[in-house]
Amino acid sequence: MSGRHVLDNPALASLTGPHARFAERRGRVLRYPVDVSPWTALPDEPDAGDWADLAALAGLGSEVPLPGHRGPVPDDWEITERIEGVQFVDDGLAAAPDPEAVRLGPADVPEMTELVARTRPGPFLPRTVELGT
Repeated sequence: MSGRHVLDNPALASLTGPHARFAERRGRVLRYPVDVSPWTALPDEPDAGDWADLAALAGLGSEVPLPGHRGPVPDDWEITERIEGVQFVDDGLAAAPDPEAVRLGPADVPEMTELVARTRPGPFLPRTVELGT
């Protein structure tokens, strides 16, 4: 991915980087365990073998989110939803710990999932908390 920004293919960057321990792999296709995150990752320029591996990894009839994938899909695949977004990046932000912040963990998952159900910010699954801070 040289010359590209890490957020151009965020799932691939994460599953080959900081979250590599979560990666389920088939060929060059990666995904998170289904109880951690729905994200899957294709290489930047997937070939027919990659699409076959994705189908085998996901299972027949599954929907697979492909964050960052902008290319075409094979004719026998159906796009069920396309979400356009804008990624904001502030490389100049000086991050600092907040002394009042409380680190949440597995014991907090019931309250986290309740909050997610009420606010619907996006996927939060039973093991998402394992992704860290």
